[in-house]
Amino acid sequence: MMRLKTESATSERDQRWERIERKFFVPPTKIHFARSLLSHICLRDSKYPQGIINSLYFDTSDLDHFQKSDDGNYEREKIRIRWYDNPGDQQAGVPVYLELKSKKGFASRKKRRKILVPAERLKRIQANNTILNGNVISGTLSEFGYFEDKYLLPIILISYERFRFTEILTGTRVSFDWRISSLLATPSLGHSQASLMLEGGIIEIKGTSMEIPKSLHPLSILGIDWTRFSKYAGCLESQMEKSGTVGRFWPSGRIELL
Repeated sequence: MMRLKTESATSERDQRWERIERKFFVPPTKIHFARSLLSHICLRDSKYPQGIINSLYFDTSDLDHFQKSDDGNYEREKIRIRWYDNPGDQQAGVPVYLELKSKKGFASRKKRRKILVPAERLKRIQANNTILNGNVISGTLSEFGYFEDKYLLPIILISYERFRFTEILTGTRVSFDWRISSLLATPSLGHSQASLMLEGGIIEIKGTSMEIPKSLHPLSILGIDWTRFSKYAGCLESQMEKSGTVGRFWPSGRIELL
């Protein structure tokens, strides 16, 4: 049996409520224009310009975290295991990150720890597989200062493609996410065991100020607006809608009539 190797990835910087997240929903008809526009007004990230992000989200059996996110609570948390791209069959150890993301309004902070796991653990998501041992999860979260009275379950796997950019004048991080798909890790919660793809994409601006940098003002020609969008809440809502429901593949309140 492979022994899990852990590496702390938290720092004093992670403790501060200094990252402001602003998200903009991009409808399907403007996807390619949005990507092209970002490529013209921003610099592509020099280290990780593009890649696949996979996140297995955890919640209580009553979906307490989902309810807080869906209700727009001022303070809320997300717990997830994240890994990048698609691990090959021959990899002995794949790095995953156990993350605690906390938000107060639009300000957020994230604590995470890197852990190496066998690649085959990432391929059994629909069998209530937590990827990590429950004791490892609860122990690490307690080191982060988070304590949950209720048992945490793996709820949903969300995967998407991300393009990363840097704003030229201030160095603000900008990302564009699309092909956002979800798969229930606990199928009894929803009405489908199939993977669902949300329409559209999300532009996310992460900086230290609520003000949008001037060089990003041309994004206004897309006609998009600032939205309180959560991939976790949005994808879980879609999975819990019955098959054939209008808007099942759209974020709540974002149906576009073509």
